[in-house]
Amino acid sequence: MLKPTRMARVVIAGTKEIMEPTISTLHRMDVLHITDYLEDGEDFKIGHPLKTASELSEKLLSLRAISSQLGVSGKMPGEKISAKQLPSVIDEKIKKLQEEVTSRVDELRNIEFRLKEKEDLIAAVKPFFGLELPLEAYSGYGSIRVFTGFINAELEGRVSKITDNYELFTGEYEKRRIFALFVPEAFEEEVRKLLQDERTFVEIKAPALEGNPPVIIEALNNEVSELKQKHESINSELEKIKKEYSGFILASDEYLSVETQKAEAPLRFATSTNAFVIDGWIPAAKYDEIEKELKESTGGLAYITKSTDQVSVEEIPVKMENPGPAEPFELLIDTFATPKYKEIDPSAVIFITFPLFYGIMLGDVGYGLLVSALALAIKNKFRTGGLNALALILLLSGIMSTLLGVLYGEFFGLPIFNMVVHGELEKGILGIAAPAIAGINMPIHRFDAVQPLLLFTFVIGILHLTLGLVFGFRNVTIMHGLKHAIYEKGSWMLLLFGGVAVVAKLMPALISKTPVPTGNPVFAGGLLLAIIGVVLLIKGEGPIAIMEIPTLLSNVLSYARILAIGLSSAGIALVVNTLSKDLFIMPDGVLLGGGIGAAIIGILILVVGHSINLLLGIIGPGLHSLRLHYVEFFTKFYEGGGTRYIPFGYIRKYTEE
Repeated sequence: MLKPTRMARVVIAGTKEIMEPTISTLHRMDVLHITDYLEDGEDFKIGHPLKTASELSEKLLSLRAISSQLGVSGKMPGEKISAKQLPSVIDEKIKKLQEEVTSRVDELRNIEFRLKEKEDLIAAVKPFFGLELPLEAYSGYGSIRVFTGFINAELEGRVSKITDNYELFTGEYEKRRIFALFVPEAFEEEVRKLLQDERTFVEIKAPALEGNPPVIIEALNNEVSELKQKHESINSELEKIKKEYSGFILASDEYLSVETQKAEAPLRFATSTNAFVIDGWIPAAKYDEIEKELKESTGGLAYITKSTDQVSVEEIPVKMENPGPAEPFELLIDTFATPKYKEIDPSAVIFITFPLFYGIMLGDVGYGLLVSALALAIKNKFRTGGLNALALILLLSGIMSTLLGVLYGEFFGLPIFNMVVHGELEKGILGIAAPAIAGINMPIHRFDAVQPLLLFTFVIGILHLTLGLVFGFRNVTIMHGLKHAIYEKGSWMLLLFGGVAVVAKLMPALISKTPVPTGNPVFAGGLLLAIIGVVLLIKGEGPIAIMEIPTLLSNVLSYARILAIGLSSAGIALVVNTLSKDLFIMPDGVLLGGGIGAAIIGILILVVGHSINLLLGIIGPGLHSLRLHYVEFFTKFYEGGGTRYIPFGYIRKYTEE
């Protein structure tokens, strides 16, 4: 906790005869972070994949193509399949699946193409319902040209000015005027120009079919119906294949992925004609275990030793080590940047502060319970991965919001307990006064206690920033020494403490317009600390560092957003409740005084208003809590830029060794 797992650099060497058992052992143990060998020298070169790599890759590609065609997706595993059983059946089953699936998928594509073709024909024929002519009447002439389409303008008089020798047929389709105009070839260009100059003209071509449109449409619809039935039948067959083989496909994909990963591992090794060398990192506590396993699997022929070569902190892979409840918050750390090996890992701190800030901002029993329920639903759907971690973070935040909601006495913006606000009794849902907890008179009305709550948020900010500076002091001491830490972080601590002491005495004097208490020991001591802090800052970072001092004040003031977001959420809830109750549900204090219709509108306002406020309540506190950590807290100590620990191995879900 607070520090990454202690790592040890190891070098593993042996002859090529034991390369495969060495790879299998390392992969099974899943603890070695391999450092890729990147130099081709005279003695050692980058290794080549094992002979099986190409064959395994081809099988994996074939299997994934089948998986994609069937739409097989990852699911929570049932009973795991033994990896030892798969090699004997995998070739035969993949071949069988390729034959059964590919032929059906090809047939589906052909049917879909023909369906599109038929549906396009239907769409092209339908407009000609408005004209009582067979489709063959629109083509096949030598000296006559046919124009068909939609038009709003009158045509007969305008065409007669060009030629008296024409035939015009008109009709209606979907409230649009359709026409067919037959003119001699000699007048084609003039008629075409006439139509193109008319803005309402839309040309449509008659399909090259024979027969009356209704008869053709009926035949086409029958063909479409048959094709759809066939399409559905093939899909049903594919669904049966998917149901029967999905477990095998997922297990085989995992097995082939594992074996491919092993077969391609030598690409990361240094190899000579007869030997190989693996360079990497393991958790120091695992050294004896890996040494024992390698000895057993290779008959004592693999050589492993700890390397004493000096490397930069950035090169050491970081494996964060946190208690179970704090592990999900590693996601927030990784999203920002992986810590360096010697840096503080703040996951355990964020485990406390993130839900706390979130809860103070949202602080409503109703909203908190809904957020918790949503988080549980996401957690149950996604059992692993980033969404699972995010759901756990949201769950803790929802629980904290519920607890703080009890302290505020709010349930969807309604008071839970009786309380006196501005001299008047405000009745709560429970109709009883709230008990006192730890000497605090409950509930704390947010709108009635703005000043003490604002002061409370500043105290939180000061403590949070102080913790960040303490972490920063420790990090700089470890990496650069105590002197640098005093100049770089100690100066800011003195400025923070001194500034707080000065402001604590200065502000009341300014507000009450009394003389500044320069003789007060707290004020004088704070001023002295601040001056010493400025001197140390200038000495360590130069005079230009003075320009950064105002940022410390802005950092503290930034924590006021904790109160502001909370008040805005409570304010929206209050407005929604007041609007729906006083105008629609209980106008003039009479239940259903505006009628059932008005009451229904009031209920809709409640549902929509609180839904929007809930959405804002999920996003707003989350983003602002994250900002306080990333911008205010992390900048005091966190650099990041470390290498993430990625062990050579595979977390099996569908198979077991």
